[in-house]
Amino acid sequence: MSCRGTTQKFTETAMRRITILGRNLKDEDIDQIKRLAEDAGMTGAKIEVVDAVGEPDPDCEDEIVLILASPETCVDPALETDLATTQRGGRRAICVWPHDAAPGAQPPDSMNKYAYSIIRFDTERFRVVATEEDQHCFETSDGQPLPKPNTERNLCVDEEKAKAL
Repeated sequence: MSCRGTTQKFTETAMRRITILGRNLKDEDIDQIKRLAEDAGMTGAKIEVVDAVGEPDPDCEDEIVLILASPETCVDPALETDLATTQRGGRRAICVWPHDAAPGAQPPDSMNKYAYSIIRFDTERFRVVATEEDQHCFETSDGQPLPKPNTERNLCVDEEKAKAL
């Protein structure tokens, strides 16, 4: 699902925290992703860099885990655990392709499964998915929509829907 044409007004959340998964990143990568958040208006947000995603902060109203989808991060065997842990406490994982990502690069299955959004490196796109309720965006590094991922389904629900038809 693409997020083209989404131009909704930016609204500041009372308590927002940006957690950057920095385990596989160089200092310049971390600076780049911090700048993306700041340029998107997250200047009042608390921004921290972690090596692994921990437990949610109960005092934080909106926590975003920001993941640079570098080749090193995408092949990291611990990535799925970090993404799954992110969902505890209502946190959102936003994965961002680096500036120099190969055209047509595909996210790992764990990103397709757990990410709130996967976006190109774009300030406005990040602002939209970070601040607008229910704005999801799944795209390649050059802004093309990613194919819809296969998702696990609850067969009981699917069977009930089929019976209702």
